[in-house]
Amino acid sequence: MTVPFRTAVFAMGVVLSTVLPATAAATAQGSGGGAAADVVAEVNRRRAEAGCGPLRLRADLTRAAQAHSADMARHGRLDHIGSDGSRPHERMRAAGYRARHSGEAIASASGDAGTVTELWMESPGHRDLILTCRYRDAGVGRADRADGPWWTLDLATGP
Repeated sequence: MTVPFRTAVFAMGVVLSTVLPATAAATAQGSGGGAAADVVAEVNRRRAEAGCGPLRLRADLTRAAQAHSADMARHGRLDHIGSDGSRPHERMRAAGYRARHSGEAIASASGDAGTVTELWMESPGHRDLILTCRYRDAGVGRADRADGPWWTLDLATGP
């Protein structure tokens, strides 16, 4: 089955993206809830296969990721720059996380944690971000719209 999606990755100041137009207006926004743990479990499985250590799900990074997913869904715009002009590392810092290294993957994709992780792993830029072994911490956001969930995966290494 083909799943329509839009994705983008931000790491070290570079944005790589694949964008397809949105098909519906926002109707609801959800919280990441159990989806955050599910995404981290999927990502950790892929990282283990590549010899990387597991990521720890952090509340501060999840707050940053959730706020960004909600912002993207509300505005119908898949972008690493928030509607307020914020960038990933700034949102992480505002949520209380001081990152030495950070990266962000975003997507608007139908499906669950497994689906979005598979989409990211099929994209060379996202795969490289997820399999960067220096990242130790993660936050995940998900906001729902009529055209599917909008996802944010924040990866970082703290002080």
